[in-house]
Amino acid sequence: MADLVTHLCTALLPASLAPRRWMLPLSVGGVLPDALGRAVPLGLELVRSFGVPLSDRLIWPWTALHAPLGITLVAALVALCFVPRDRRTVLLGLWAGGALHIGLDVLQDHHGHGYALLAPLSWRTFELGWIGSESTVPWALPLLAVTALAWGARLLRSRVTTDRYGGLTDQANDLRPPCE
Repeated sequence: MADLVTHLCTALLPASLAPRRWMLPLSVGGVLPDALGRAVPLGLELVRSFGVPLSDRLIWPWTALHAPLGITLVAALVALCFVPRDRRTVLLGLWAGGALHIGLDVLQDHHGHGYALLAPLSWRTFELGWIGSESTVPWALPLLAVTALAWGARLLRSRVTTDRYGGLTDQANDLRPPCE
């Protein structure tokens, strides 16, 4: 759970500083590699544990979606589902979130079981091994608190702005002159 929190927060923190149109793609991109490349195979293995005959050939390829090429392709397909003017933003946001996710994963040491960064072209694994695979656990709650503060600050900034007359106004209760 801590790994999911850190992945989500590493995408949500920069998203809190980004323009509104970038927030959702960046956030989704941060969890997309685990959602597709980890959760789907785990779900299929659970189904297999109930006696449903599923081949490894159905389960194994999903792990390629936890690699840069897989994320690139999925992001492109997802972006095609949007109207043309939004496709570039969605594509780049998903790529950026996916890159943050993979960057955090590659820092970890999985005792020689790294990430197949070139999957499905090569299943050779790589990891930098700078931090332990469980070392994100102590950072999960503080990172969650910092992320919540960043989003709270963003919410406050969006509600209180300077109007064109130079005064502060609350956008939710905006009182404009009646003759505009």
